Amino acid sequence: MEVYLPGPGEQIHELNPTQFPPVGLFWTVPIPSSGVEVDLGNGTASMRASRIPIFDYQTRNNSFYGGGPDPVSGEMTFEVAWSGGSIPVPISNPSAGFAGNFIVTGAQIAWTASVGDYTFSSADPETSTSSVAVIGQETNGSFLQG
Repeated sequence: MEVYLPGPGEQIHELNPTQFPPVGLFWTVPIPSSGVEVDLGNGTASMRASRIPIFDYQTRNNSFYGGGPDPVSGEMTFEVAWSGGSIPVPISNPSAGFAGNFIVTGAQIAWTASVGDYTFSSADPETSTSSVAVIGQETNGSFLQG
């Protein structure tokens, strides 16, 4: 998450879970499987995690390249719920090694982060909307051949 001063203001926070230098996937962390529930038959899913360690690098450049102020440790908690879909859409591209069934849904999120003396929170999930949200099951790579 990036936070800027009002108007065309400067960036004052860059919150992400990746330590510099990044190792593996950037801006990505594993969450316990117990935090994910999917019911493709009903077109619903949820994902939640609590107290995920994050860092405030203050600027995107500092998070990418380092060299700026030392990051400040913090944590975030979130819950996302997908619902409202029911018709699977099959997508297949065997030459790219990809196939799956996907359901277009809606999604809502609640999110909180604390870093140093600052706390950031979203509004209640009922107030959030999504332009596009999709859940599904895919097969790719060598698994597609089987």
